[in-house]
Amino acid sequence: MNKSIYNNYEHQMAYHCAPTIKGIKCGSMVAFTVDSDNSFRNFLESHAKCFQCHGLAYLQLSRQRNHTLMFFYRPQLLTRLLRRPLAIDILKSFDYPVEKRIDEATLPALLEHLKNRIANCEGFPHEIGIFLGYPPADVQAFIDNKGQNFLYSGFWKVYTNEAAQKHLFQCYNDCINAMCDRLRAGESLLEVMGAA
Repeated sequence: MNKSIYNNYEHQMAYHCAPTIKGIKCGSMVAFTVDSDNSFRNFLESHAKCFQCHGLAYLQLSRQRNHTLMFFYRPQLLTRLLRRPLAIDILKSFDYPVEKRIDEATLPALLEHLKNRIANCEGFPHEIGIFLGYPPADVQAFIDNKGQNFLYSGFWKVYTNEAAQKHLFQCYNDCINAMCDRLRAGESLLEVMGAA
């Protein structure tokens, strides 16, 4: 396997997933360029045990020719956030199979529905923000305002609690910068995660 491609996957993960890897965000998406020599599959297989040991799961959301869209998430944290009443209302409005109780056993059905929504929607389904840990009030306001009239834009478009979200965005950026710096200094993602 081409080591530079392998390192590129690690850097992409650090850049897009550091807050999720560190456990301060429930989920992150990354669009990886996938070559024909199975290097991406090998990358996932070589990291799978470490991901699992650190409570990180992953799912391929879509695949197109040379690209795969991956969702890395923390099942416990994600299920807890999906249980919020407004999150449930939003998911129900898009026909998600929301049970009386959302738990890790019902999570796969929700994620499968999300995959189907991605495959069948023009662009991204707006409720994806719920799975990425965005506040449900911001997701609902984004839908209601068609992406306009926001207070601030960072990791998502903010409609509520601007000061708190700016602080959270700074935490995310600090986490990303710290992890990327360690990889640039020569550590591997496995080493960085092992020290987490």
